[in-house]
Amino acid sequence: MLRKALLAGSFAALAAMPLWALPAQAHSNHANDHATAPHGQSGQHGKSHKCKPHKVAYVAVGTLVSQTLAQDAGASTYSGDVVVNVTRTNRHARADKGQQVTYTLTKARLTFGLADTNNDGSVGLDDLAAGDRVRVIGKITTLAKKCDKSNFTATTTIRKVVFHGPPAPKS
Repeated sequence: MLRKALLAGSFAALAAMPLWALPAQAHSNHANDHATAPHGQSGQHGKSHKCKPHKVAYVAVGTLVSQTLAQDAGASTYSGDVVVNVTRTNRHARADKGQQVTYTLTKARLTFGLADTNNDGSVGLDDLAAGDRVRVIGKITTLAKKCDKSNFTATTTIRKVVFHGPPAPKS
C-alpha cells in the first residue's frame, strides 16, 4: 500500500513539473543552425576540408632494375634507392605505370619472399637480382578533384617494399 502511495506521489510530482524544467530536446529543423552557428563551429560554411592535402594508398608493382639499399644502423629498416620497371599500379600511382621509376626509401621495411640464391644461410639484399618482382607500398598526398592544384606538389612516402623471385617461365 505504501509503495502504491509513493508511486502515485512521484507521478503527480512529475506531472506538475513545468516544461521549462525538463532537459532540452533536439529539434529536427537544422536549417536555422547553419545561419546562427558561431564561426568555426558545425554548420559554418567556408573553406572545404577536402582541399587540404591528405594521404592515400600508393601501390606500384613491377620488376627490379637495380637497388642501392643499406640497412639502417640499429634498426630493421632500410634506406636507399630502388629502380623498378612499373607494370601495375593502384589508381593513385597510375602516373608511374609503364615507366622506370627510382623510389627513394627512408627507414622502410623490406620483405624478402625469395630464395637464398648465394647460399649464405640467410635471405637479404645480397640475394636480390635484376628481374625480381617488386611491390612498393606507401602513401601519397593528394587533393580532391575540384580543388586548386596550382601550388600543390604531391609527396610520396614509401613505407614497405616486398621482393619476390622472378616469375616462373610460362609453359
